Amino acid sequence: MEKNKTDSIRILIVGAGKAGELVAKSISNTKGTSFEVVGYVDDNPEIKGKKVLNIEVLGNISEIAEIVKRESIEELIIALPSERGEVVRTVIDATEGCKLTYKILPRDSEVLFQDFEHDFLRYIRRVRPEDLLGGIIDKGDQAELATLIAGETMMITGAAGSIGSELSRQLAVYGAKKIIFYDWWENGMFELRAEILEIDPVGNYEFVIGDMKDRKRLHHIMTKFKPTTVFHAGAYKHVPLMEDNPTEAIKNNILGTKIVAETAIRAGVKKFVLVSTDKAVNPTNIMGATKRAAEKVINILSDSQKKTTFCAVRFGNVVNSNGSAIPFFQKQIERGGPVTVTHKDVTRFFMTIPEACTLILKAWLMGKNNDLFVLDMGESIKINNLVKTLIILNGYIPKDEIKIKIIGLRPGEKLYEEILVSEEQTNATSVDKIFKTQNHMSFDKLAFMHDLGLLEDMVTSGRADIENIRPLIARLVPTYKPSI
Repeated sequence: MEKNKTDSIRILIVGAGKAGELVAKSISNTKGTSFEVVGYVDDNPEIKGKKVLNIEVLGNISEIAEIVKRESIEELIIALPSERGEVVRTVIDATEGCKLTYKILPRDSEVLFQDFEHDFLRYIRRVRPEDLLGGIIDKGDQAELATLIAGETMMITGAAGSIGSELSRQLAVYGAKKIIFYDWWENGMFELRAEILEIDPVGNYEFVIGDMKDRKRLHHIMTKFKPTTVFHAGAYKHVPLMEDNPTEAIKNNILGTKIVAETAIRAGVKKFVLVSTDKAVNPTNIMGATKRAAEKVINILSDSQKKTTFCAVRFGNVVNSNGSAIPFFQKQIERGGPVTVTHKDVTRFFMTIPEACTLILKAWLMGKNNDLFVLDMGESIKINNLVKTLIILNGYIPKDEIKIKIIGLRPGEKLYEEILVSEEQTNATSVDKIFKTQNHMSFDKLAFMHDLGLLEDMVTSGRADIENIRPLIARLVPTYKPSI
């Protein structure tokens, strides 16, 4: 039977707790809405069949598909704001073939402690890819962060990139004394400038176009504006491109880091935070090897002086970063497929960009010299399964309506990523989701600097190619095992 245009949209709420109750109450109290809450699903066996606000708990999550079909459900609202992305993925996967609209109460527990009964609906939005991943950010020490950041002059390299721009936003929100945004990417900096000035039009900002390999430019900027902290987020990060352009990866990620760090020491910067990656662990690609070498560079520089404190933060993939997989998958789905996956068993760690940057700031807060922090990325996710969930979320049936095509691993790619090299161990810190490594820098520093000098001469003279680069990279990073 064709649905009458005046009929209400039939809704099923996932979660019969406080959040689900507030969602249902908001719908019933809002005049003129064309929604009808048919029931709840909840995995608490003690409340199945009971009523919350006179609305029945119809079953558990595993029974969603059956309930949706039986009750002619058209829209699902996930009201589980304290749950990680794994639960959201489970809910969506359980509805394969149901053709639903998926909405969510965002993952922010603070909303539950305020009285929004009549306008609570404004917090509900469509499920986004980032809702399938990551977890809740613990904001417990925001006051301490805000107090300390307010007195700091911060400089961010790679400020227009995915991580750099979010760090820029958070520092602007926290009200840093002064922020120097440094990047070579003119268009990205133009957009960042507009956004930052919208956040705080009277903030003390400097938007500097410059190359992080330009020692003179860096020295001029650092001595002029005197940053107390440098967040070094500038890097080349795309694995296949760096496999094809290894000299540029070396120049940017290793030598560029060395130049920025040495300049920071000379300019009297108090703290230097390197943004690193899980691809630095047992790297199979040039990009990962250069980031591991960058970690070693700042370790050597930290030992050589006492003016600047050096630390590093290592984490995995972030959702919706420039050129990342999930936006690419979304575009393929919008085009009708196929969605290309490199291997049926490939797995990756994921974290949202705001979550990663909040944890970077917390690591900055507690970082001591030579600290290497590792972020808890949660569970490793099988990409093939994630793609299926994205297809369902977009209203299609995987394989039947949108095909998934396995194309094989690209040059330098791993089946799975790691967080620690074999000799490293971690200790918990005072901050949830941040761990500190032990024994992460046991290597011959004199030999490393000698080999780095040979590599620098090779890549800057134009005599380098992949065949004579690999042996030197392997000496700098003995855990580098190229996938060739």
